[in-house]
Amino acid sequence: MTEFAAAFREATGENLYPGTLNVKVTEPVPIREHFRIGDPIDRNQNLLFEICRVNGLWAYRIRPSNIQTGEGGHGDDTIELACSQEVPNAGHGNVVSIEFFR
Repeated sequence: MTEFAAAFREATGENLYPGTLNVKVTEPVPIREHFRIGDPIDRNQNLLFEICRVNGLWAYRIRPSNIQTGEGGHGDDTIELACSQEVPNAGHGNVVSIEFFR
Protein backbone atom coordinates (compact mmCIF):
# COMPACT_ATOMS: atom_id res chain seq x y z
CA MET A 1 0.00 0.00 0.00
CA THR A 2 2.95 2.31 0.48
CA GLU A 3 5.55 1.21 -2.05
CA PHE A 4 3.01 1.06 -4.88
CA ALA A 5 0.52 3.59 -3.52
CA ALA A 6 0.02 5.23 -6.94
CA ALA A 7 -1.15 1.94 -8.51
CA PHE A 8 -3.69 1.39 -5.73
CA ARG A 9 -4.82 5.05 -5.83
CA GLU A 10 -5.32 4.82 -9.61
CA ALA A 11 -7.39 1.66 -9.22
CA THR A 12 -9.52 2.72 -6.24
CA GLY A 13 -9.54 6.50 -6.47
CA GLU A 14 -8.31 6.85 -2.90
CA ASN A 15 -5.23 6.42 -0.76
CA LEU A 16 -5.37 3.09 1.07
CA TYR A 17 -4.25 2.67 4.65
CA PRO A 18 -0.88 0.87 4.77
CA GLY A 19 -1.31 -2.88 5.14
CA THR A 20 -4.28 -5.19 4.90
CA LEU A 21 -6.63 -6.78 7.38
CA ASN A 22 -6.78 -10.56 6.94
CA VAL A 23 -9.95 -12.17 8.26
CA LYS A 24 -10.21 -15.96 8.58
CA VAL A 25 -13.71 -17.26 7.78
CA THR A 26 -15.23 -20.68 8.50
CA GLU A 27 -16.47 -21.29 4.94
CA PRO A 28 -14.61 -20.28 1.75
CA VAL A 29 -16.03 -17.15 0.09
CA PRO A 30 -15.15 -16.94 -3.63
CA ILE A 31 -14.47 -13.42 -4.80
CA ARG A 32 -16.91 -11.57 -7.05
CA GLU A 33 -14.58 -9.33 -8.96
CA HIS A 34 -15.48 -5.69 -9.56
CA PHE A 35 -12.15 -4.76 -11.14
CA ARG A 36 -8.50 -5.84 -11.30
CA ILE A 37 -5.00 -4.53 -11.68
CA GLY A 38 -1.75 -6.21 -12.57
CA ASP A 39 0.18 -7.07 -9.43
CA PRO A 40 2.97 -4.45 -9.18
CA ILE A 41 5.25 -7.00 -7.44
CA ASP A 42 4.49 -10.24 -9.32
CA ARG A 43 3.89 -9.99 -13.08
CA ASN A 44 2.48 -13.54 -13.05
CA GLN A 45 -0.62 -12.50 -11.16
CA ASN A 46 -3.41 -9.96 -11.02
CA LEU A 47 -5.00 -8.41 -7.96
CA LEU A 48 -8.78 -8.87 -8.04
CA PHE A 49 -10.86 -6.32 -6.13
CA GLU A 50 -14.34 -6.66 -4.67
CA ILE A 51 -15.99 -3.60 -3.12
CA CYS A 52 -17.34 -4.27 0.37
CA ARG A 53 -17.60 -2.80 3.86
CA VAL A 54 -15.74 -3.75 7.00
CA ASN A 55 -17.08 -2.55 10.35
CA GLY A 56 -19.24 -0.08 8.39
CA LEU A 57 -16.37 1.43 6.37
CA TRP A 58 -16.09 1.22 2.58
CA ALA A 59 -13.33 -1.23 1.77
CA TYR A 60 -11.92 -3.56 -0.86
CA ARG A 61 -11.35 -7.26 -0.75
CA ILE A 62 -8.11 -7.93 -2.60
CA ARG A 63 -7.46 -11.44 -3.92
CA PRO A 64 -4.19 -12.22 -5.71
CA SER A 65 -4.82 -14.48 -8.71
CA ASN A 66 -2.16 -16.29 -10.72
CA ILE A 67 -2.72 -15.51 -14.41
CA GLN A 68 -2.46 -19.17 -15.42
CA THR A 69 -4.00 -21.06 -12.49
CA GLY A 70 -6.27 -18.57 -10.70
CA GLU A 71 -4.65 -19.63 -7.41
CA GLY A 72 -3.04 -17.15 -5.07
CA GLY A 73 -3.12 -15.23 -1.87
CA HIS A 74 -4.43 -16.81 1.30
CA GLY A 75 -7.22 -18.70 -0.47
CA ASP A 76 -10.94 -18.07 -0.21
CA ASP A 77 -11.04 -18.94 3.51
CA THR A 78 -9.14 -15.75 4.37
CA ILE A 79 -10.59 -12.40 3.30
CA GLU A 80 -7.83 -9.83 2.69
CA LEU A 81 -9.20 -6.30 3.13
CA ALA A 82 -7.91 -2.80 2.41
CA CYS A 83 -9.53 0.48 3.40
CA SER A 84 -8.71 4.19 3.17
CA GLN A 85 -8.43 4.36 6.95
CA GLU A 86 -7.48 2.12 9.83
CA VAL A 87 -10.39 -0.18 10.68
CA PRO A 88 -11.40 0.41 14.32
CA ASN A 89 -11.71 -2.57 16.65
CA ALA A 90 -9.97 -4.89 14.20
CA GLY A 91 -7.01 -6.11 16.23
CA HIS A 92 -5.79 -9.70 16.31
CA GLY A 93 -8.56 -11.96 17.61
CA ASN A 94 -11.34 -9.37 17.27
CA VAL A 95 -14.54 -10.14 15.37
CA VAL A 96 -15.28 -7.83 12.43
CA SER A 97 -18.34 -7.35 10.27
CA ILE A 98 -17.86 -7.74 6.50
CA GLU A 99 -20.66 -6.77 4.09
CA PHE A 100 -20.55 -7.84 0.45
CA PHE A 101 -22.86 -6.36 -2.19
CA ARG A 102 -24.07 -9.49 -3.96
